[in-house]
Amino acid sequence: VSTQSTGVKAIEKKDSNMTSDQQIERLHKPGSKYLNLNPFYVLQVDCEATEDEIKKQYRRLSILLHPDKNPDNRDRATAAFEAVNKANTMLKNKETVDKFKMILKDARSRVLKMMEEKRRIAKVKQQPMPVEDPQKFSHLVNVMASKQLADYEIRQGDKEKKEATDKKRDADLAEECTKRLKKLEDDKQKWEESREERVATWKDFQFQGEKKKKKKHILGTYRFLVG
Repeated sequence: VSTQSTGVKAIEKKDSNMTSDQQIERLHKPGSKYLNLNPFYVLQVDCEATEDEIKKQYRRLSILLHPDKNPDNRDRATAAFEAVNKANTMLKNKETVDKFKMILKDARSRVLKMMEEKRRIAKVKQQPMPVEDPQKFSHLVNVMASKQLADYEIRQGDKEKKEATDKKRDADLAEECTKRLKKLEDDKQKWEESREERVATWKDFQFQGEKKKKKKHILGTYRFLVG
């Protein structure tokens, strides 16, 4: 852990002299989509930083990255400024802070195991031992944490996409059922409304049938009499 802390302090010292353009570039470099998921990386503070340290660093970065301070690079400055604001908001939530601390702790553990494995292999092969570089260690931890965050984001995105698909399917099914029920009710209502018309038509049909029968009977009787 001391290696990580030393690395972060060294990076903080180096990055404290970064210009606005350099900070904008840092938050837009390849891999930034996932690196920027880590609010500690975005604000360049250690995960054990105090509220005052986070607040101080946020103010410094927000001034450097404010779009009005970067009129020649407004779009990228705006995106970087929003990333800093988002990171600061995230670190105000204790649950979020605890989650990222846990991720960073796990990332540290994985990087340490990688380094131990490299030392073991170097010893077996009688090669020079890898030199410990605090800044490189800190960078590897951030990369490892970003991969974990990326995997989480992808899984979460897939989950939300599935939930949205299921929700739409259920909504479409409910809408289809509603339409069918309404059609049944409309058909029933139309059937009821046409009852009198159907009865009148049937009576008229019967009446016309009786008239034809009577007419045939009269014609038959006439032919019999004259025949």
